[in-house]
This record gives sequence, C-alpha cells and structure tokens, in this order.
Amino acid sequence: MSYSLIGQSQLIDNVDKLVRQVLSLTLSFEAIKNQLNRLYQPFMSTFDPDLFYSQTIDSFVYSTDAIVGDLYPSDVIWDHSKTQQFVNNIACYKQDVETEDNAWRYQESQNRKKLESYVRNLLNHYSRLLFIRVDLMYLKETSHMVTIEDFNDHMTKLREFIGNKKTCFEHLQGNAWALEQGYKNGGLHCHLLLIYDGSERNSDYYLAKEVGEKWKSITEGTGTYYNYHDAETKQSYRRYGNLGIGMIHRDNPQQVENAVRTALYLTKPDKVGQHLKVWLPSMRTFGHGIYRTNKRRGLPPITN
Repeated sequence: MSYSLIGQSQLIDNVDKLVRQVLSLTLSFEAIKNQLNRLYQPFMSTFDPDLFYSQTIDSFVYSTDAIVGDLYPSDVIWDHSKTQQFVNNIACYKQDVETEDNAWRYQESQNRKKLESYVRNLLNHYSRLLFIRVDLMYLKETSHMVTIEDFNDHMTKLREFIGNKKTCFEHLQGNAWALEQGYKNGGLHCHLLLIYDGSERNSDYYLAKEVGEKWKSITEGTGTYYNYHDAETKQSYRRYGNLGIGMIHRDNPQQVENAVRTALYLTKPDKVGQHLKVWLPSMRTFGHGIYRTNKRRGLPPITN
C-alpha cells in the first residue's frame, strides 16, 4: 500500500504495534529495521504536536528524535546503527508504557462497573426493552482520509442526534458508546448500544439499519456499519444461549443477564490494543446516558 493510502489512524496503530513488539522482544532486528524504514517518514508527515498521543507513540517520537536530530524525515535511512539506537532508546520507556496500560485497565474496570449499574437499573425499571448493538466505522477505501478530528466531529453530531431522540432515536431510554482504534486496518470505530422502550419499538433489525444509515449520512458517505441483528447472527447467539440483543423482558433472568453481558462488551479491560492512541484535548472515549432524570417516568422527583 502506498504512503498516500495509509491514513493517520492506521499509521499510529502500526507504530503502536511496532513499539510493543520491540518492547516484548517478539520482532527480529531485521524486521524492526524494515518497519522503521516503512513507517517513519509517512508517520512524521502526519504527526501533529497539538494532539495527545498514547505513551507508545510519544516513546517512538522521543526515541527517533534523539537519533535523527535535525534531519528531514525524507532524508532518514534506518541502517543497522540507527536501528540499534532505536531499540536501546525504546527500552527506556517500557515502564512508562506499562504504567499507562495499567491506568487504562483500571479506568476500563471503573467504566464497566458504572455501565453495569446503569443497564441493570434500566432493566429493573422497564418490563421490556429493545437492545440494539451497532458498530460504526469507516469504509476501507476511504479510511485513509479520516482524521481524529473528523471522527470527533462525527461522534459529536451522532451524540446530538441521540440526545434529541428524534427519527431513529425516538423512544430511546438508554445508550452507551465506546471509541476504539485498531479494529481493522488500524481503523477508528465506535461500539454503540441503544436501549429503547420495548412497548414502543420492536423491529430491531430495521432500527439498527436506520441507525447505521444515519451514521453514513453523518459521515457523508465515508462511514459504514455492522448490524448484529440479522437473523443468522441472532440465531448463532441463541444457539449458545447468549442472545442479549433484541427484545429483553425483565421477567426473563437469562435474557437480562445476556443483555448485561452484551452491554459490558463496550468496556473490556483486556482490549488494551484497541484503545485510542491519539485524541483531541478533552475528547471523551466512553460514555452512557443518565438513569436518574426528571423525565424518566415512575421515579421520584430529583430534589437538591
């Protein structure tokens, strides 16, 4: 693939993988040299010091800067000597990378607790709820054009539609979302959970399709989606007794537990390799709705 077709997100994901492989000693010296010659120039051409990067990316930048000095990225050739310096430099950041990974795992575990409480409150409150799961991503042929700024803008628009509860979000009673990077081709993507009033909504496949088409509209055709609600996929879940999407009834304990398990996929502390490696200041990577609101029927009023 030519450099012009490798986007910001994929380059960053590839650099993250390279740093982790060097630190874990799972890549040969020759492979490291080849990867540096393949990635360094295009990565530096997209590097933006105004963005926030994960520790692996910062470590890569610091380590290479110390070696190449004032050379232009296009003039750098990673020979044996420079590659050995890079390996030595990266090793100094191993503890920093592990510290950040542990902090991310802890935050994910906290998000997981909050999400479970939120979802269980909703399941206890309503007799039936329609659970919708959609993955939102970008087309392979256009993903190289999508920046983290684009992704943030698209997600902001999506959350605005969700908050307004119109069109395909009408009768929405709950929602949760998680932003990730590295699903396919280092791509930016969102795992989305939508929870509707089951007395008002009941066609989960077509509703999930509507949401996906809304994402395509928001992204002006660069986006695509995965709909979990086709008959074949749902049957495969049902066969193993873990179907947690579609209509969920409060008085069916297995459905309830499956729905909770489905929701918690959004917060898995073992998915370190798929967390965002680049983000904007104050950019949120996870969120869910609020259970205790004045608009939720059947709850006592909120008092100060």
